[in-house]
Order: sequence, then structure tokens, then C-alpha cells
Amino acid sequence: MNIGIIGTGAYAISLSSLFENTKCNIMMWTKIESEYIELSNNYTNLIIINYKLNKKIKFTMSLEELVNHSDLLVLAIPAKFIASTISDLKIYYKNQEILIATKGMIESENCLINEYLEKTLKANKISCISGPSFAIDIIKKEPIGLTLSSSNKNSLNYVKKILQDISYLTIDETNDIIGTEICGLLKNIMAIGSGILHGMNINPSTICKFLKDASLEMQTIITNLGGYKETFLTYAGIGDYILTATSKNSRNYTFGFLIGSNDDFTSYMKNTTIEGLENLDGMYLMLKTKNIESKIINILYEIIYLKEDKNLLLNYLKNKE
Repeated sequence: MNIGIIGTGAYAISLSSLFENTKCNIMMWTKIESEYIELSNNYTNLIIINYKLNKKIKFTMSLEELVNHSDLLVLAIPAKFIASTISDLKIYYKNQEILIATKGMIESENCLINEYLEKTLKANKISCISGPSFAIDIIKKEPIGLTLSSSNKNSLNYVKKILQDISYLTIDETNDIIGTEICGLLKNIMAIGSGILHGMNINPSTICKFLKDASLEMQTIITNLGGYKETFLTYAGIGDYILTATSKNSRNYTFGFLIGSNDDFTSYMKNTTIEGLENLDGMYLMLKTKNIESKIINILYEIIYLKEDKNLLLNYLKNKE
């Protein structure tokens, strides 16, 4: 079995640490020459994460070589780069299995990643893996849980077979790939709200009210967009939500905290990939287009993009029936 990982960032590297426990051959792709040279020579990408990759892993800057090498393609780059990367990859694509490991959406097309792959690549063998898993925790090879989803049962079983013998990994599975992707989008957005309240030094009881109210809104959005409410109870849902919305290691939570505490967040935005910031803009537009109401997302959009007072969020919690 040959696995091609598109990306050499922290999460892509952590996934390679998972796959190295299997009998698969692994190749990773980057378009950044300095990363390629360091990885090829030292098996590290130290500006990203302090971890030495398995020396059996190969690296390439050629998407053609990666596709020709791979039975399974793993998408592990930020969502904002997927459209351009897939545009370059599609001339080489040979109907391989695809595993989405990116949390986000294709904002320019106002659609989820699996929908974009179906439309652009005419792909029908698509899975998604998601859950509460910081890259730095995955590489420690301590117990973690992830959700594997696909509307294609054969694809789900294909990826599950690769991962099932990893002793420290527990997988729950669902055919709700839409709900799984939406969970990954929404938990990043809600984590910003949680961070804002923490930064404002709001009491823990009120923050817990926010977390509960936000979880209900997430479930409503999932069902309105065609997913299953039950998907929220998976690792990809409540598991990832708890991790991202409560941990200082979460970039989304940290971004919100900086807003809430009136700290300067401009340099943090420039130097950090904040998925929830990108997801908020895209999800706000998607919900507006589909005429779906989401009070919390509207409030967060107003605070962040329209520069409204952050107390809008606290006032909502006070006045909510």
C-alpha cells in the first residue's frame, strides 16, 4: 500500500507518524523548496514541529510523482490552498482513494471539501478523518480518538483497514461525511467565542452556558446542511469541540482570547493559521445563502469582521431565553 500525503505541515507530519505504524510506503509532497531540502536531508521540518520523521518516508515537490506513487492520497494542507493544489493535481489524478484531513471549506466555491473534490476531480472514493488531535499530541503516540467518515462504505473500510492495527488509536466511524466536515468547521469558530469570553475574564459558569448553547447551535446547523445530529457525539464533534474550545494550545481559542483581553492580535494573525477565522467568513456566507439562522456565528462575524463591541456575545448570553 502506497500513501501520498499532500502537505508537510504539523498535522501532515503527525499523520505520517500514524501511518509509519502500518506496512505502508509513505511519500510526502511540499511546494516549498526549503522544506523539501530539510526533510530530504534531515527528516525534520523544525520551523513547524520538533519531530524527526521516519527515514523510510520519501519526499517530493512533484504532484505527478506523488499521484503516480499513491493508492491513497491524504489532503493535509490548509483549506485555503486546496483549490489551487487540486487544480494542479487533477491532470494526474487516477481515481485513487482520497482521505481529507483538512478542517475547513472551499470559500471561493461556498462548499465543503468533499463536495469540491466530487465536482472538480469527479472523485467518488472520498473519506474524511477528524477529531481531537493536536499534532504535538499525535506524535507522542499516546491514546487518541478520531472519527473516520465516508458515504462510500468501501472507502471507509479501505482506510479503516490501514489504521485499525495502530494500538494507541481508537476510531469511531460514520457514513455522515457532511456532518463530520461541518463539525470541523464549527468547532474552530465556536472556539474563538470561548476564547473571547475567557479573555474578558467572564466567570466559568457563564462560559459553560456559552459552550452548551453553542453546541446546540452546531447540531442545528449540521442537520440543516444535510448532516446527522448524532455526528456531534463522535470524536469529530464533541471530542474536538471540547479540545479546541477549552485549550490554550488551540490557535482559535488563543485568537479569541487576544480579542477578549484587548491584546494586539494583528501579529498573531499574520504569523499563525487561524482556521476558525477563515471558516467564520465562509460559514457566515454559506448560512446566509441557504437562509439558515445562526445567532452566535452572526455575533462573532460582527465582532471580528464588522469591528462591533465584543460585549455583543456576553449580552446575547444574558438575554437568551
